[in-house]
Amino acid sequence: MKKIDNFDEVCKRLGIPIIFIRKIEKSLKKFNGKIYIVGGNVRDLILNKSIINHPDLVVNLDLEKLLYCLEKAKIRFLKIGEKFGSIVVLYKKFKFDVTIMRKDVETDGRWAKIKFTDNLIEDSKRRDFTFNSIYCDTDGHLADPNKGIHDLLKKNVRFIGDPNRRIKEDYLRILRFFRFSLEISNSVDKELSFLCEKHFKNIKSLSFERRIKETERIVLNNNLKKKEIILSLQKLLEFTFESKLNFANFTELCNFESLINNKSFERRLKFLLRNNKYIPNFFLKSSSSHFKKRLKSKISFNDYSNRELNINLLKFNKIYIIDQLIIDCVRNKISRNNFDIYANKISNYKTKKIPLTGEDLLKMGFKPGKTIGKILAKLETFWVEKNFKCSKNECIKFVKKFLP
Repeated sequence: MKKIDNFDEVCKRLGIPIIFIRKIEKSLKKFNGKIYIVGGNVRDLILNKSIINHPDLVVNLDLEKLLYCLEKAKIRFLKIGEKFGSIVVLYKKFKFDVTIMRKDVETDGRWAKIKFTDNLIEDSKRRDFTFNSIYCDTDGHLADPNKGIHDLLKKNVRFIGDPNRRIKEDYLRILRFFRFSLEISNSVDKELSFLCEKHFKNIKSLSFERRIKETERIVLNNNLKKKEIILSLQKLLEFTFESKLNFANFTELCNFESLINNKSFERRLKFLLRNNKYIPNFFLKSSSSHFKKRLKSKISFNDYSNRELNINLLKFNKIYIIDQLIIDCVRNKISRNNFDIYANKISNYKTKKIPLTGEDLLKMGFKPGKTIGKILAKLETFWVEKNFKCSKNECIKFVKKFLP
């Protein structure tokens, strides 16, 4: 078993709350329970990278004993995933997935029936990739039953055991293969990619949430600035989103977003879906209201005049306008210099309201109904052309011209 040098110091620097993890382990003392960190945080420890994921922990106790110990120690937890042998422990900003050591009894490509085990090697056999089966105890000792450290340092994405069998156990591993290939190898192995492609049709059996969680990290990866990487992902993303996608100029979009330090998963999706007349059902059925509105939003600029910008700022969320501005710049509809000018104005814009309301117009003598609507539309145009700077008195003076 290898060991992380200066373990406590490294944990503090990388953001791993090892003191609290030890507190959880101490609560398991009655049953000689032991805790291991596994997954992303262990990769971060080995690669000396700041953590980006909440810690994943495994314990060598069954679920009943684990819950008993946590309750006795008054450690807060949620029974999310309980039927899969997993719970969530809460501490400050962290949400720890704490899972009992287990082995798969039966799988259907989505979920597995599991059985408790206190054997670390048995637990490791059910994991997807070798570098995700490296275990780190609370003193920094590493257990590596599948030679994951070697693969991680060599940037190899290797399935544990037979890749075809691993994929059939859980089709999410297709997406995870591509995600880890980009994050760790910076490339995609052609042989394994071809094997995964045989199972693409089964991705539709996965939930919206599981697909989106993995694809967000794929679509935002820095390697998408390379055209050869895009080519290796096209079929995967179309099967995942159940949609025809337009990848023309996509690398240019990714490069431009990186240049201005403004990457967005939603914007990239919107760009890929731009040829679709309607947003595909996959997104409409399961995503949030804001997510759907952003994908649906279509803003057309004709001349990028001050008046046109003001009208759009009045009607649309700033994010939607920035999306269109970036897309138009990528498609060479506006220059980079003009983009900077417009983007600065949009970013600094504060939501404004017209000083007069329909109620004000009624008090002035306008008749209710369509007339007020027409006058308010004219007032809005006047207000926009004045760059939102006219006072209430100026607005009153303007509308008085239309009194009967």
